[in-house]
Amino acid sequence: MDKLIHVGLDIGSTTVKIVILNDKKEIIFSDYTRHFSDTKNTLYNVLTELIKKYPKYDLTLSLTGSGALDISKILNVNFCFGD
Repeated sequence: MDKLIHVGLDIGSTTVKIVILNDKKEIIFSDYTRHFSDTKNTLYNVLTELIKKYPKYDLTLSLTGSGALDISKILNVNFCFGD
């Protein structure tokens, strides 16, 4: 595939936020979803929608937020601590 997007997920104490950047690092999509303490299923739903919305794209993925460290280890993806 020659299409590339960069995906950032912020898994916080109350919401899961997603931002998608194109190859020029311009925001092409962003959204947030309250997870009501069900981060695993909410993250699954957010990622499922990502795949449906951008099925023919390669992607990079980084996670941040209070609920993301363990998930980043399980998925073996980059965790960003922030500034």
